[in-house]
Amino acid sequence: SVALPLLYVNELSLDAQLAVDTGIDERIAKAIETVLARQGYEGAFGLWSPGGDDPWLDAYVTDFLTRARARGFTVSDDQFKLALNRLRNYVSTAPDVSTDGGLALSYALYVLARNGMAPVGDLRYIADVKLNDLGTPTAKAEVGAALAMIGDRVRAEKAFSAALASLPDD
Repeated sequence: SVALPLLYVNELSLDAQLAVDTGIDERIAKAIETVLARQGYEGAFGLWSPGGDDPWLDAYVTDFLTRARARGFTVSDDQFKLALNRLRNYVSTAPDVSTDGGLALSYALYVLARNGMAPVGDLRYIADVKLNDLGTPTAKAEVGAALAMIGDRVRAEKAFSAALASLPDD
């Protein structure tokens, strides 16, 4: 969880006119190595050892690896594909969002869409039928972002509106 913000820290430092961290690339590369060492044969990630059974964690790690690759860091193609396939398999067997709020499912859909692999039918079904069953504004926004990435502007706007409407009135 520490590694994902590291991808952006130097950019933010420059914007704020602060000193950059010259060792950041090495720390990110080490983080990539560490998370990939914790990937099981089925593509799942564990917190302390290979594999696991936490689809939200799988989505988070795959999101980190996606962003790291986009910034030019080396990530094993085979392990990256295995992680994406894990998310695709999870999406196809995920519990109905009305039972668990769809927190892992919405994140997995977002990460898959970011990688051009979103199951369009599943994504549109959630937007059309299950949007109000998503448990958090973030889950609704992730579905909206995934829809926007596949070019479904109407459904994306609906999901973003639902996300905004479900924010607390603080």
